[in-house]
Amino acid sequence: MRRYLIFVSAGLGLLMYSIDGTVVAVAFPNFIRELHTNVLWAAWTISIFFIAVAMALPLAGKLSDSLGRKKVFLSSLTLFTASSLACGAAPNIYVLIAFRFLQGIGGASFLPTASGIVSDYFPENRERAIGLFTSIFPIGGIIGPNLGGWVVSRYSWRYVFYINLPVGLALMALIAVLLKDSRVYSRPRIDAGGALLFSGSVLFLMFGLNLVGESFSATSLLVAATLLLLSLSFLLLFVHREKKVTSPILDMALLQSKPFLAANLLNLVIGAAVFGLFSFIPLYATSVHNLSTLLSGMILTPRSFGTIIASAVVSFLLRRWGYRWPMVVGFALTSLSTILLGEGLPLWKMTGMRGSVAEVLSFFLLISGIGAGTAFPAANNACIELMPDRVATIVGLRNTFRTVGGALGVSLITFILHLCGDRAMGFRVTFISCGLVLFCSIPLVFFMPSGKKEWG
Repeated sequence: MRRYLIFVSAGLGLLMYSIDGTVVAVAFPNFIRELHTNVLWAAWTISIFFIAVAMALPLAGKLSDSLGRKKVFLSSLTLFTASSLACGAAPNIYVLIAFRFLQGIGGASFLPTASGIVSDYFPENRERAIGLFTSIFPIGGIIGPNLGGWVVSRYSWRYVFYINLPVGLALMALIAVLLKDSRVYSRPRIDAGGALLFSGSVLFLMFGLNLVGESFSATSLLVAATLLLLSLSFLLLFVHREKKVTSPILDMALLQSKPFLAANLLNLVIGAAVFGLFSFIPLYATSVHNLSTLLSGMILTPRSFGTIIASAVVSFLLRRWGYRWPMVVGFALTSLSTILLGEGLPLWKMTGMRGSVAEVLSFFLLISGIGAGTAFPAANNACIELMPDRVATIVGLRNTFRTVGGALGVSLITFILHLCGDRAMGFRVTFISCGLVLFCSIPLVFFMPSGKKEWG
């Protein structure tokens, strides 16, 4: 009975993390209005979270294996819960961004640590137990936008952070009582220098783009160019360091082959054009189509349902279909639905079909969810197939590239929105650009394992 309670506690931690990732997108328009800021700075509440996760994720698993599950999980819960309280009380956008960074650091270790806990307590059913965790994130994708829309419309955006407090405190008590570390752990080998160089490169790049978006003066352009040069310098130093350290964050040897390079370029695009882009759907719905905050969250629900159903079906058929064609079809559908979000409403009206704006957007998002659910099981397995004896390394590499892609995508999208001035035109350019970039990335699929040969 005790181990099942531990499983539930670990799962609730992942659910809280998943909900928090989607609920903030619904509150995004309120940050702009109530904290008296612009879209450039408000978007940092999303992108800084991505950066923190990208920075902490490669280190979290090693810390969990070395220091013990209980210590790391409790520390992460404490940091996540405390920073949630601080986010809710933030007096301005800059304080909110700072504590969102800490929140991302705390939440990044939930998945690797929870997976380690399940491996320890369910060794005979490890694959099934860890597999159940994958269903938690789409559930959070359903609960988060709807809960966030209701909370923000009835109360305040601050309560989307405060709702983490009772859950976090309850989980901390459960983990403290139930979980025991019985193994003898070693001193961790952590590439902290690599993590700092990697994060610095992304941060300087985003600061440079932010500065260009805010002002086109000679001074701001000079400072922006300096920041972009620093970003490139940090990236080169990071690559040089990772080739020499014994426990690198990113195993550079893995990126030297064409299949690995193709897979992770695709992961970068997925992060930017899928994960980063869909953080802006509530802002698009409220600012361009004048939907309520509640409706802006509700229209995301069909996408989550589409992802859950399609991924369940495709997962059972991968042995027959292989990896490549589900990825081609899935990414093509996602690309099409993204372009339709920018151009589809006028086309819909021309056909004479009935439906409110919310219903039409929900339909386009459903197509996007079906596309993602079709592509992701195949894409995830194709990445693992590249080196099945190093699953943890491959999964960490994949998630790192997707997370960095998400952070860069958020930054580039806010840059476009700010420069366009007109919000409707900005979103039109954004959706079409992201859809075309994703479509043009589909040929990368053919450098990855097909799956059929491996299954015979």
